[in-house]
Amino acid sequence: MIRDEHYRAKLAFRARGHAMLDRLVGGVFAEIDERLATQDVVRVLELGCGYGTALLELGQRYGPRVELHGMNREPGDGDPAILRRNGIERGLIAGDDEAERPLPALSYGDVAGGLPFDDDTFDLVYSQVAWLYFADKVRVVRETSRVLRAGGLAKIDADELRPGLPPEYARLVEIWEDGRLVPFGDYLRRFDMALAPAPEGEFLRFGKSPRFGEDLALVFQVDLSEIHEHWDGVKCVYRVRPG
Repeated sequence: MIRDEHYRAKLAFRARGHAMLDRLVGGVFAEIDERLATQDVVRVLELGCGYGTALLELGQRYGPRVELHGMNREPGDGDPAILRRNGIERGLIAGDDEAERPLPALSYGDVAGGLPFDDDTFDLVYSQVAWLYFADKVRVVRETSRVLRAGGLAKIDADELRPGLPPEYARLVEIWEDGRLVPFGDYLRRFDMALAPAPEGEFLRFGKSPRFGEDLALVFQVDLSEIHEHWDGVKCVYRVRPG
């Protein structure tokens, strides 16, 4: 069981809710409302859901009309007991209403290692803050695309350049083609994907795109915290394969 002081210390980072999500990617309620106009249930996945505040808010707002899933790297980042405690403290669930409205389903693992879901599972996948910590970010995008249904949408908080870091490490996705740097946004446009503006920064917006990244090889990646204790994020460097 997580210690109370650890739980409290991490609340500000792992319990971000829809208000922050709206600033980072915008319009999650609108995306769900649009889909509920034509279907009975919308299936939603949050990558790096932490203590699950945003998912719990969606559950409170939509009830059984949303099927909610979250993924964390390990249970200490947020497990059912932590979600339940967080939800009760925030008034998002009552202590005895889980039979009527179950908690979001949680999965654990390295997102870059693959998502434990079938193809064509989700209508909406979103993530806030977690992008910079993902290893092999291109594979994360490919896996997210794989689990999206036709017509589904992913919205991932993913600034191309990380402010506050030296220029050598500010670019967390670096792609090289014939010795030339291809900005991540330019590469995305090859697949009708985009970095879209958000109220704060920009986010990665895309639908199902099975060919994205199939021509890239991961050259190396570096955990920036290993260079400086006050730096965060995993920088990933790729090359475009010839042909």
